[in-house]
Amino acid sequence: MTTTTPVQKVLERLEGVQGRDRDGGPWMARCPAHRDRTASLRVTEKPDGRVIFHCHAGCGGADVVQALGLWFGDLKPEGCTTAGPSPVERSAATSLRTVAHAALVAATVLGNVVRSGRCSEAQADLAVRLAVEINRALDAAGVRPAVASERRTRG
Repeated sequence: MTTTTPVQKVLERLEGVQGRDRDGGPWMARCPAHRDRTASLRVTEKPDGRVIFHCHAGCGGADVVQALGLWFGDLKPEGCTTAGPSPVERSAATSLRTVAHAALVAATVLGNVVRSGRCSEAQADLAVRLAVEINRALDAAGVRPAVASERRTRG
């Protein structure tokens, strides 16, 4: 039985992958989290098998992982003995505080929309950013959000 490594899982989902250099440097690929025409996503495999990303266009790690259809747990090998929580796990409490703030801001924006009867482009952009923050917090907490079809069947 062949086991797929975390870096293999990532690379097989990316487009425009450019190989490592002779010194074992990172791979480059088109970022799946935005409309990328050139390789702007750096993919690095750490010595312990963990995979880290850096999008030179500014996409967050959570956005990249979500666009790949993966979870942060998929980015490290089973049994990885890296000491301490990852930065994502460490930031779960901070992310959940962000969700509370995002919910308050969203309620305020929606109240303004209801009163005015219309939604500005800035308000729509804010709603999208808040949804992204909520999904990042859920991911950091290890909670998989329900997809729309699951929500309909539960109700």
